[in-house]
Amino acid sequence: MGIIFVACFAPSLAFLGYFYIRDEYEREPLHLVLAVYGGGMLAGPLSLLLFDLIERTNFYADLTDIDLVPDFKKLIYAVFAIALIEELSKFLVFWWFVDRKHVDFDEPVDGVVYAAAAALGFATIENWYFMIEFDEAVWARAITLPFNHVLFSSFWGVAAGLAYYENRGPRLLIKGLALGIVFHGLYDYILFSEEVSNLYVGPLVVVLWLWVSVSIRQLLNRSPYRPAPEAGET
Repeated sequence: MGIIFVACFAPSLAFLGYFYIRDEYEREPLHLVLAVYGGGMLAGPLSLLLFDLIERTNFYADLTDIDLVPDFKKLIYAVFAIALIEELSKFLVFWWFVDRKHVDFDEPVDGVVYAAAAALGFATIENWYFMIEFDEAVWARAITLPFNHVLFSSFWGVAAGLAYYENRGPRLLIKGLALGIVFHGLYDYILFSEEVSNLYVGPLVVVLWLWVSVSIRQLLNRSPYRPAPEAGET
């Protein structure tokens, strides 16, 4: 049990530390980042409740054994069940803290930091659930799952940073959430599919990681706390 506890929490907290220090110019209060991380853990039970409700429908009742259904149903399930529910659960936790003024966006990159915190909290409790409930002690999953959840949530994290800091309205936020759902669903579909090789997961993760890295740098360049470039620098 102790090993499982460490396997669930250590990778997520390590990734959280990484994204926390990526905020180079004006880091958020650590207690607020940890609070959002804890809130992300509460998003886990919310997802389970939503999954229980949606699996009562006739369509999802046919998906008891995902390996036996056609690929188009796997795609629908991956996008409109797994990805939709999990990204929405993480986002609702994030939005609750932001809307109630628990956090203050004084830089665009803050959206990525808090989105990562919510995603990593969710990944922690999801890892715990699978390892305890299903006796699925897959140690590689303990590392990859938190990282992947951050990648998916980065879309609405970037959108939130721009929407809240630059007052760009909810449309951008909705687009970011939709993109997070699509790429999350695509990732899960590749894993479910019998027609698409699982090897495509690797390039997808690399592309998403490049997206996150470039986006963070661009958001940092918009920071009001960024030091003015010296003469001769760009």
